[in-house]
Amino acid sequence: MCEITSPQSAGRCAVAFLTLLAACSGGGDGGSGPPPPPAVTVAKAPVSGNAQTGTVGQALASPIRVLVTRDGIPEVGTTVTWSASGTGASVAPPSGVTDAAGLAATTWTLPRAAGTRTATAAVAGAGGSPVSFTATALAGPATQLALKSGSPQTGEVSTLLPTPLKVRAADQFGNGVAGIVITWGATGGGGSVAPPTSTTDTSGAAAAWTLGPTLGAQSAQGAAAGLAGSPVAFTATATPPATNVAVADNTFSPAAVTITAGTPVRWTWSAGTVNPHSVLSTGVPSFTGSTTMTGAGSTYSFTFTTPGVYHYECGVHGAIMSGTVTVN
Repeated sequence: MCEITSPQSAGRCAVAFLTLLAACSGGGDGGSGPPPPPAVTVAKAPVSGNAQTGTVGQALASPIRVLVTRDGIPEVGTTVTWSASGTGASVAPPSGVTDAAGLAATTWTLPRAAGTRTATAAVAGAGGSPVSFTATALAGPATQLALKSGSPQTGEVSTLLPTPLKVRAADQFGNGVAGIVITWGATGGGGSVAPPTSTTDTSGAAAAWTLGPTLGAQSAQGAAAGLAGSPVAFTATATPPATNVAVADNTFSPAAVTITAGTPVRWTWSAGTVNPHSVLSTGVPSFTGSTTMTGAGSTYSFTFTTPGVYHYECGVHGAIMSGTVTVN
């Protein structure tokens, strides 16, 4: 009992009363405590249909399912809303109510693009909502064959072209299809394609094309039986063999060459070359020269198509290292 005998003792009694009141009410937060968890929860059903694999644009073999409970007891008549992402994806039905076991299900049709895809189930106000499902969408059967790279190209006769020939097999939605056998062959110019057959992965299949001895237009193809767009045609232009000029420290060898219009000249940095050099056009007519390069095995090529006498020198060493190309 607090006895009040003075203004000071009255103040002390008031403080003691307030402290007691706060302790009895559960603390300074008013006794609110954490909010209770939601009474209704949603989760994947024990047999949920999650992590299936199917074909793009097709319905999965098994429905996807959720279980709705209230305080651990199956909840009847709760609305579940379903959705799926991706072009062409769908769920049927898009919404439904839980049955006597608290279960709801839908059929998931995968989108048109291959890969890992998602669908969700949502219950308004329920704990655990939305529930996410995943599935792996695989490409469908191959229906088409298309050129991916390697055409057109230009190269010297009887040489390997720098870019491989490549085709890609795809399903009706454009997804790459693996396992399709491609048959390759040269169809004009006398060249060859190797290997004669190869098998696609999802990015395609490739082969190397060596040109034949015929100048001008040459052709090759890649084919797969029964696919739209097959055979895929490739084209190349075969140029004359290059005239070679060796680049050594302070010399071009030979310093003067004579060629026919349309012939490339190839400058190759020789073994033992340590200084930087370049091919720099001087005078008129002119041609496009090279950058400054260092190291044995560096190369630069230019195809001369217009007759004339072309003068050049090393851009580093000047006239002491010069040459000419005469084009007839």
